[in-house]
Amino acid sequence: MIILLGLDLRLSCIRYTEVDTPIRADAKDYLFYAINLKAFNVYSRSTDAVEGKAKSPTPDAVRTPGYPLFISLFIGDNISDMTLFRITLAQALISTITIWLTYAAFASLLSRPLALLAALFTAISPHLINTNVYLLSESLFCFLLMLFLWLLSRWRPHTMPYLLLLFSGVIFALVTLTRPWTEYFILLLVPLIAFASPLQRPNRSALLLAVGFILPMAVWIGRNLTSLGMAGDDTLMINALHHGLYPGMMYDNKPETLGFPYRFDPRAAEISVSISSVLHEIINRFQASFPEYLQWYLFGKPMMMFSWNIFEGPGDVLIYPVLQTPYGNLKLFKATHWIMQTLHYWLVGLAALGCIAAWLPDARKHLENKNIFFVKCVSALFAYFVVINCIGAPFARYSIPMQPIIYGMAMYAFWYIYTAFLSVKKNKNEYSKNL
Repeated sequence: MIILLGLDLRLSCIRYTEVDTPIRADAKDYLFYAINLKAFNVYSRSTDAVEGKAKSPTPDAVRTPGYPLFISLFIGDNISDMTLFRITLAQALISTITIWLTYAAFASLLSRPLALLAALFTAISPHLINTNVYLLSESLFCFLLMLFLWLLSRWRPHTMPYLLLLFSGVIFALVTLTRPWTEYFILLLVPLIAFASPLQRPNRSALLLAVGFILPMAVWIGRNLTSLGMAGDDTLMINALHHGLYPGMMYDNKPETLGFPYRFDPRAAEISVSISSVLHEIINRFQASFPEYLQWYLFGKPMMMFSWNIFEGPGDVLIYPVLQTPYGNLKLFKATHWIMQTLHYWLVGLAALGCIAAWLPDARKHLENKNIFFVKCVSALFAYFVVINCIGAPFARYSIPMQPIIYGMAMYAFWYIYTAFLSVKKNKNEYSKNL
């Protein structure tokens, strides 16, 4: 019933949403990567060859290839409204599968009613529903991330096929090739497997997962070395560091610059020359106004990153402007929107508590070893996400694919508090009987 509800909301959202100029900004980059791949076998976001200004597009590696490869499956000889419809329909379907993955991943950790509740929140989340209407990587990334976590939840101490370990690593590589912020999480995950997993041969398991991760990544790096003479492009890293250095995501605290302060900074080109130039600017600003920038990086960024409103867009759950949306007039959409908006900050807060509770010593009283390992992996991923985005740009859009994890960890925190309360009550009753 929950999956059918989620599917209905997603398909209806595609049917009743009209995006104003859907091919823009990031969506335009992704689309032209896919077009150039299909037409010229060149991975490039350049429009020159398509427009007849060049015989072949110039290759680049600004964006990782996961999402462009995905949408290239639905592109024919001509780009039409039907092309966009096929892509958004595919995104709605994998977003629906994500609902089941959320339930399946957290069912091994939680009671089934709480796992169903996490799946219900995933099914009716306006952010997760609405993101399917855009040519953006959030839906695919969320699906792959939850697929990886579901595989991780299937790991068992005594019956772990090596192929499953390798496949888990390959899926995590696909996660990274879709959204590169996960790239360095492997450096946390491998030691966690080696030293905290319940597997019989944890070191070998960690090695197999690492090999599965490295193989697809090596293909991407090899392509870059061959085509560009370098392992990767640091443009997005420079942009993330640069765009996130403005407190409140505003230039000089001017409200009209919210979300895009770098566009109003006359020194933007100078700051964004290289990683070293951005880091130098950040250090200088900390030295000039330490309390302000400390507060911004430690507290301001997390608050903006998990805000309900996508402040860098039109607001609310919209990433790009729309001419019409079912959230404006259909009762089911308005009702689910109100529910999730009311619960949003409570769920984020509970998820943060759940991530802390996963590392407390008494977690072992309530969980089996395999579940302790899984919840620690999820909490480590959540913490890593927060740290990475507090270093870079805290755009609210980036937190959308993390919502199934937020809902699952919020339910874990609820379950942890409830079982702790029952344990205290039981001990109190036993103490009273002894007296």
